[in-house]
Amino acid sequence: MTSTLVHTAAPATRRSGGWLLVAAQYGYAVWFGLSVFLALQHAAGFAGHWYVPSANDSFTADADIKAGWSWAAPVTTTVPSAMFVATLMLLLSGILLLRGYTRGRRALTAGLIGSTVVMLLTLVAALTPAVQSISGWLLD
Repeated sequence: MTSTLVHTAAPATRRSGGWLLVAAQYGYAVWFGLSVFLALQHAAGFAGHWYVPSANDSFTADADIKAGWSWAAPVTTTVPSAMFVATLMLLLSGILLLRGYTRGRRALTAGLIGSTVVMLLTLVAALTPAVQSISGWLLD
């Protein structure tokens, strides 16, 4: 007697790609929040109090804000580019969800939906006037 096994699950590499995107989205959202915090903390070091910095503000108009700041390169790369990265990750999530990539895998579907919502919130945060002001200050 022969037995026929039906294997409906996707290969492990296909599943791990979805989980990799979920982890990247959550990780980027955390890193973006930390980068904004580090920029605000650095600005507070110049002014002596917490405030939202802007390009050519009175506290840092004549200062080189990147000199001696060990977080300058990663923060000045992350904060201004967040709206583009978040948009790209939202598009990738949308493509995976619409093409049925997560079909039959409830945990991956929930994880991808959750990370998509987090990326949407990251995009909204990156477009706020406060973060746009910080971006301008970092690029100035």
